[in-house]
Amino acid sequence: MCVIVLASHLLKHAQRYPGTSLPLSQLVEETRSKALPNHLLDSKIYARLKSNSHIEADPAELHFSGFELGKSYTKTVVRITLNLINISNAPVNIHIIPTLTKHFQTTYTKKDRLIPGLAYTVNVAFCPEDWHYFSDCIRVHCKDEENLFIPVHAYPVINDLHIPTHIDFSAIPLGQSVRHVIPLSCSCPVDFEFQVYVIQPHDAYSIHPLTGVIPANGKVLMTVTFCPLQYETSQFTFQLVVAHFNTKPYLCTITGFSRPNLPLR
Repeated sequence: MCVIVLASHLLKHAQRYPGTSLPLSQLVEETRSKALPNHLLDSKIYARLKSNSHIEADPAELHFSGFELGKSYTKTVVRITLNLINISNAPVNIHIIPTLTKHFQTTYTKKDRLIPGLAYTVNVAFCPEDWHYFSDCIRVHCKDEENLFIPVHAYPVINDLHIPTHIDFSAIPLGQSVRHVIPLSCSCPVDFEFQVYVIQPHDAYSIHPLTGVIPANGKVLMTVTFCPLQYETSQFTFQLVVAHFNTKPYLCTITGFSRPNLPLR
């Protein structure tokens, strides 16, 4: 069983910057590049992301998010098209350096020249052997040294989390409480750490646990409790962050209220 371990400061970083990717430091597959000499690979710098003045990569990077062992995955990775900003509006010659690690295989049909308005279609097949984070890249050699770098990522994720965006509690008498249980489930053989951040606190609400581990092929229960202290309508908002690569936080707002003359439960 593999365990994803993530320091708390990285989770806080994800809270501040929701689009920020989190590295799987404990599940990184060692890169095994093919020992083949390549003049374009060894002598050129590939640093431009997404596009240059001649070529645009769509998408700018490829993510295989979630996978099953022993199964081959194929996606249309990069659609390289002539950028409309190309002032010369002329055919171009490019050289594609495919992925190098054994878990990714790149295929495409080579053209002598890329005509304005047309595109290469590049396919990448991914076949994992273990539950790891895998990475590779596709490099595109262009003229004027505006060489493109297209990252390729593959990583396990939790696909069966169902966190509601809103929870509404019915009216509760003062001093009484009601609970809502949110199951955090995982269907892959990897443990995932999680952390809860209270975005909009309120004294009438509590949530636990605030941190923990979603077990491999199992689940953990997160409980929200509402106990009104005065007659009012109140709100409580929390954010759940799960530690996996390219994570996106889950935001949930809870509404509850109390009013006079409610029957006791």
